[in-house]
Amino acid sequence: MSEPKEGLLTFRAEGNNFRGSRYYSRVIHWPGHASACQGDASGVTIGRGFDMGSRTTAESRSYLIKAGIAAEKAEKISTGSRLKFCEAEKFVRQHKNEIGEITELQQLMLFEAVYPEYVNKAKRFYNKYKGANAVAWRELHPVLKEVFIDMRYQGAMTIGYVSSFKRNEIGSALKLIESIGSLYGKDRYIRRREALKNAL
Repeated sequence: MSEPKEGLLTFRAEGNNFRGSRYYSRVIHWPGHASACQGDASGVTIGRGFDMGSRTTAESRSYLIKAGIAAEKAEKISTGSRLKFCEAEKFVRQHKNEIGEITELQQLMLFEAVYPEYVNKAKRFYNKYKGANAVAWRELHPVLKEVFIDMRYQGAMTIGYVSSFKRNEIGSALKLIESIGSLYGKDRYIRRREALKNAL
């Protein structure tokens, strides 16, 4: 399967390539559980975490076409933009088979197009809340950056967590991840923990 050079932790955590799995990412999907859709603000998602819930139709379509997806299919997918909660779940249920799959290459290109957006969001968030005596973003250890970006990508980064990264200490970030545990998903927890442990 085609994978990115940058953001591999996030790419691997945002789905799989097994048809029939509820985490299969090359079709439109909704990450929540239908029975609890009223409490899950996730949007219609395609590829590795391209959530359209907060995107305009034009923005989604632009990214999809940039990824090499045919205009007609991009148009159909992008009609799921701005939908969240049960509306997003219903859209996926009604249109997944009709829309069909995107290719591995298109999935990769879509991730590579959108990932820099989250790198910039993570950098801005870090700089805004790092406080005094913090290491500059550019000087953070690469694995700390990747975990920080992954948490921002997932929507798991909070102001209070920034202090565990600001001194550029892998052990401090690892302690944070272990204290959070599987709050944001068991698979995500394991991947972040292992990435940090391997960098010690």
